[in-house]
Amino acid sequence: LSDCLEQWAQSAPDRSLVARRDHGGDWRHVSYAQMLDRARRVGQTLVDLGLSVDRPVAILSGNDIEHLTLALGAMWAGVPYVPISTAYSLVSQDYGKLRHILGVVTPGLVFASDDRFAKAIAAVLPADVPVVLTEGAAEAAVDGPLAGRRVLGFNSLLAAEPGPTLAAAHAAVGPDSIAKFLFTSGSTKAPKGVVNTHRMICANQQQVRQCMAFLAE
Repeated sequence: LSDCLEQWAQSAPDRSLVARRDHGGDWRHVSYAQMLDRARRVGQTLVDLGLSVDRPVAILSGNDIEHLTLALGAMWAGVPYVPISTAYSLVSQDYGKLRHILGVVTPGLVFASDDRFAKAIAAVLPADVPVVLTEGAAEAAVDGPLAGRRVLGFNSLLAAEPGPTLAAAHAAVGPDSIAKFLFTSGSTKAPKGVVNTHRMICANQQQVRQCMAFLAE
């Protein structure tokens, strides 16, 4: 799937891949070229942290630019990511489903957009697993529920310079590499993890493209 990011970073580098309004109402844009650079930097950080299929990235918060950046960086480096329903952290009182999922996938890194997730993280995540929050949230959390844990600001993931170890990890990614573990809703029993390979996601995207041809642009 990362081939697509690389293709558009070359052919339309300044085109916006994603945009979101900030708290002041202005749009924050990330171009294809910028996202490729961000993804590779994040990928290098994940390699340096020793993440793998056995130690994937878990994402507790919803859709935002950081979520997308982390997902693309993980896929670039061949590290599966695990998007988890926000309700399991913010609505649940016993965190049973969150505890089950994190026990199954044994993440090597957990990301959440803000410190609303700190209480859930503190309740279910082993203390030796690094936590990544956005900048302001990271500063607040270390003085609260996550005191004593390794808490990183998201921007620190972008500090790494891509090098040979990332190049080797990326070269090993193929169609049958795992892109993500997607968990079922768990409405009747505990959520079940579904393996999503790059081949599966690419096939799905091609199906969408053939049904709605304008998306090819």
